[in-house]
Amino acid sequence: MERYIFLQNARIAETSTSRFRDSDILIKARTQTSPSEIIAIGENITLPSGPNVMVRTLSLNGQIVCPSFIDMRCDICEPGNRYREDLSTLGKAASAGGFGALVSIPISGIDADEETIIAYILENEKRTGGIKLLPSAPLTVRSSADRLVDFDKLSGRGALAFGDDGSADAPTMLEAMRICAEKDRLLILHCEDRSLIGSGIINAGDISSMFGLKGIPSSAEDIAVARNILLASETGCRIHISHVSTAKSVEMIRLAKRSGVRVTCDTAVQYFALSDSDIFFYSENAKVMPPLRKRADNDALIEAIKDGTIDCICSDHTPRTVREKPHDLSDALPGITGLQTAFTIALDKLVMNGHIDIFRLISLFTDAPRAITGFGYDISVGSPAYLNVISLDYDTFFQEKNIKSKSKNTPFLETSFKGCLTYTLTDGVINTNPDISIF
Repeated sequence: MERYIFLQNARIAETSTSRFRDSDILIKARTQTSPSEIIAIGENITLPSGPNVMVRTLSLNGQIVCPSFIDMRCDICEPGNRYREDLSTLGKAASAGGFGALVSIPISGIDADEETIIAYILENEKRTGGIKLLPSAPLTVRSSADRLVDFDKLSGRGALAFGDDGSADAPTMLEAMRICAEKDRLLILHCEDRSLIGSGIINAGDISSMFGLKGIPSSAEDIAVARNILLASETGCRIHISHVSTAKSVEMIRLAKRSGVRVTCDTAVQYFALSDSDIFFYSENAKVMPPLRKRADNDALIEAIKDGTIDCICSDHTPRTVREKPHDLSDALPGITGLQTAFTIALDKLVMNGHIDIFRLISLFTDAPRAITGFGYDISVGSPAYLNVISLDYDTFFQEKNIKSKSKNTPFLETSFKGCLTYTLTDGVINTNPDISIF
């Protein structure tokens, strides 16, 4: 049996021109031996027919179609932490959220060398159900805080980039940047000064004082961002700063870009959709790292998205179990499961509230990550069918029962958002959004 998918009356978003192209799309479904394929784009497409042919038609009625998203920061949890997430549930959550590829943060907390971990990820990628995994490796070997990994060897094994969780000191980071600059390797950096974080729990300010909790100052991020920008300027290394959260961080990145420093960055939706005052409502599920900041930081991040300082929006997917998220904030581990909600929340907060248009939002999830990683998807004849269908007319009501991730740690449960992903296609496999709210 030959199976096809026909997307009727689509509006293809062309981000390069900020225009829509009204068209139909015919897709040949994937089989056990071959991937899906877009075989026709246009009007008046002749559909295949015959006794061994099946065509599934999705009447989109002018809904927007764009390529699948690329996530710049995701904790895939395998190997080592399958109790939080496994590759199967990861793939289902990614597909439901519109993501077709995930840049994984370095796996920590397991007794295995980096070559073995990268090999495991790539060999088991098929368990995701069609999601592409783009692994990053740490800067230093596991047994040492200052002994650098073999960048050539790990790149050859499939490492897309090299990451740091805030543990590398300045001399180690400088040497890593010098080596990576020679072959234009990418560093993806979580920026924090651990000496300033200490035993801090939430953002330092009125809210932390009210709760009687030790606060984490914004300077813990700002100092690390400043240091890494200066080292990148000195070495010419290409750096990407992950999940920025403060007004000063984005201002420094803005100035660095204008000065020619090879820096890009992303943020996650919680850093412009929530503030530290939301700890009152969401408690442990609003504990993240870096912590939720002040409303002024939210506003600064939105401005940075609008003017292009922030290049991408990531899921910052960090699964945690119920035991790892006790109600006591002091004991709860930081993190939000974000794959299913990242785009929908960004659509609501940024597009439906008038800050940016839909083309800019799609670019934040597709074009910019592609420019940084070199990997992306297209809507063109001959390409595999990695597509998302977006409605600006329907809403999304996010329910716990529909979470595909193994972990449920999110402050966005039982929440309505304007706009929605109605369908996602992962290598031609259709995922229908069960959280669509028409009224």
